Amino acid sequence: MLEVGLVREIKPYEGRVMLTPEGVGLLVRSGLTVYVEQGVGEKAGFPDLQYERAGAVLLPTMEKVFEKARLIIQVQPPHPVQFELLNENHILLSFMTLTHQAERILNLLNTKSTFVAAELLQDEHGRYPVLTGVSEIAGKMSVFLSAMLLTPPEGGKGILLTATEVTRPATITILGAGTVGRTACKTATDMGVNVNVLTLKPEKADSLKKELHPAKVFSYSDEVLEKLLPQTDVFIVAVHSLKKEFDIRISRRQVQLLEKGSVLIDVSVALSSIVETSHATNHDQPSFVVDGVVHYCVPNMAALVPQTASRVLTKKLVPYVKLLALKELKEALLEEPGLIPAVGIYKGKITNRMVADYHSQDFYNIFELLEMNL
Repeated sequence: MLEVGLVREIKPYEGRVMLTPEGVGLLVRSGLTVYVEQGVGEKAGFPDLQYERAGAVLLPTMEKVFEKARLIIQVQPPHPVQFELLNENHILLSFMTLTHQAERILNLLNTKSTFVAAELLQDEHGRYPVLTGVSEIAGKMSVFLSAMLLTPPEGGKGILLTATEVTRPATITILGAGTVGRTACKTATDMGVNVNVLTLKPEKADSLKKELHPAKVFSYSDEVLEKLLPQTDVFIVAVHSLKKEFDIRISRRQVQLLEKGSVLIDVSVALSSIVETSHATNHDQPSFVVDGVVHYCVPNMAALVPQTASRVLTKKLVPYVKLLALKELKEALLEEPGLIPAVGIYKGKITNRMVADYHSQDFYNIFELLEMNL
């Protein structure tokens, strides 16, 4: 049985928590000890008193939590200041984005800790519940944010996203029909907005037409995109594949097809370099203008609604946290196979083949390592 530790986020503007007080209460009632760094939930509206009443043991610093707990839970990938706190006895669960930043991978390997990527957790149907949860929020927020970005103070053309008695609604074009794209589409159509969706999987076009009606669904091609962009007020780029199966590029010339004052929201910016004119921004300076087009490129959009996001994360994560804390790792993996792809690093060795291939590193079978008692 592992002691669980919940620590405050170091990254600016990140107020989400992986475990709300309610989630902590569920773990405590399962017989687990949960250490919580003071102030962990303040930005999400969860004061220390709620965690204390849920049965958590509050500690004053992150360092104290790392000393007491073996299963560390946080939202963002490990920060460099945490590398020295980690050792081979720790399991850390967070969003990891392991297929980026080779230097970070090397630092994680050097800690000899075990790292579980929340976004790679799977359910019994092979779906990614945590990733789906935050993607749903991002899809909704992309539509809500676009309404404000269309206003002149933000550089927008000054039109209302929805219709009025005498004006027509705006037009949104969405590239990508995954969870983000479909959620954005449904949110916008519910508001009466005209929506075009370009799917990168032509074989799914017919089923998407039924699911997303009254939106117009097209199979992606440069020709189709370039026909739609001049009529588009908001262009949402939501292309992401864990298997890296899409290789597309939106050029500056194509972005220039948008009317000045239009909005481009690049949900994919942190994971895929798709839009030539995009670069990652933050919540302090979220947008910029290129060629008259307003670009919004904040990677962690769900952090704008930390309380909602924290409740979603808790709902999705608690079953996995309980397994990892109550069972030996091998037993947990056998009981819940959806954990296997999420264990990206085990005691200094990469145990996810996709991650190993991406970084040209050796891949190790997690069960073989566990049999060796490394």
